[in-house]
Amino acid sequence: MTLVSIRHDPDPLAVRTRIEGGEEIAFGEPFVTDQERAAAGRETVAERSRALLEGNRRRAAERYAAATPPDADEVTRVWCPRDPGALRSRLANAALAVWAEDDVLHVLWRGHAEQVHLASGAQVPMWPVPGSDDLWEASLRTPRLAEAVISISVLPQQADELLFGRQMSDHMVWRGPRAPTPLPAADSVTAGVIEDHVIDSAALGASRGVTLYRPPGSGQGGPLPACIVADGQSVGAFARILEPAVLAGAAPAVALVGVHSAIDPAAGWPDMRSREYMPGQDRRRFNAHMRFVVGEVMPWATGRLGVAAGPWLVAGFSNGAVWSIAAGQRRPDLFAGVAAFSAGVVPGRITSTGRIAGVRHYLAAGTLEPGFRRSTRAWAERLQRAGLTCRHHEWVGGHDNVWWEQELPAALGWLLAPP
Repeated sequence: MTLVSIRHDPDPLAVRTRIEGGEEIAFGEPFVTDQERAAAGRETVAERSRALLEGNRRRAAERYAAATPPDADEVTRVWCPRDPGALRSRLANAALAVWAEDDVLHVLWRGHAEQVHLASGAQVPMWPVPGSDDLWEASLRTPRLAEAVISISVLPQQADELLFGRQMSDHMVWRGPRAPTPLPAADSVTAGVIEDHVIDSAALGASRGVTLYRPPGSGQGGPLPACIVADGQSVGAFARILEPAVLAGAAPAVALVGVHSAIDPAAGWPDMRSREYMPGQDRRRFNAHMRFVVGEVMPWATGRLGVAAGPWLVAGFSNGAVWSIAAGQRRPDLFAGVAAFSAGVVPGRITSTGRIAGVRHYLAAGTLEPGFRRSTRAWAERLQRAGLTCRHHEWVGGHDNVWWEQELPAALGWLLAPP
């Protein structure tokens, strides 16, 4: 989910408004609950959201009637009155229903909550259905909807719950009739090996998890290439897509070294993951994490996996993509290729064209994640203008692990292909 917070906000109880796709969205400090705001006599995020709803619905109704989005390349919220009884019939016994009408994707959820958000592939607040006390909806006009693959995750929120740490109540993946055929996913890794380890880090002053994936063919024909994966707890999911591709000859055999992201609810905002992955958040913590990866994890994994000493690849999604790009900028002597999916913040300039001339970049993002899409595209264009080797791809979908997992085999194959 895309989160917005004010760094060093002198008033953490404040509720603010941002505009996305023509919709006014209320938000506040993510580590403060609405219950805490109400106890202090302050406006809550839910109250602001209800106050904005009438204007948001009116503008969304106008967009629905216009039949075309203001920006033909962007997803926009639309709305039209609906009969609660007909919506309940569509749900039948389910809590979640998703369907398409022309270029509009409709999401309907049944449940009780103070607020409800969509996460994963589509990220917008859901609106309560007039005339009902338990129905919530979101309708999105989506260019090229027939080609889309969109994960739908419903995140209900009560007044005493933080925005962070909530669990989704329902989830499904919606595929358009002309969506690309997905790479097959194995139920589990059987030809390769997944290992979970914990490393006591001098650089971090704490222990950190590392997940290794040894692909089929390890130990045959010389050392394999290796790839550092940010948010390394996701390596198991990546391996279930990568392994069938390797066995089918559609992707190279690459060892994955997944460095787990930091989870520290007491760290406040910016969260510890952001501090380690984004250079501008906390330079000391970012540098410590970089030393941990290049000075501790990579030498340890080289010996354990028997992979080539270098150069390595580095991959990540979202904030992990930001870190992967930064790693390629700072250590081109170690990383020959960067796979960055849905990078939200990219460098304002290339550190040195000469230094990173040998670093290939595979960049990709979705059409339903406008900020990440623009940022990823901007970095691709910057590299291409500098004459550096870069491939840029966009999918019809959002900020979505379904797409990130599908992209990794193609990215590894392109990064390792002969020039």
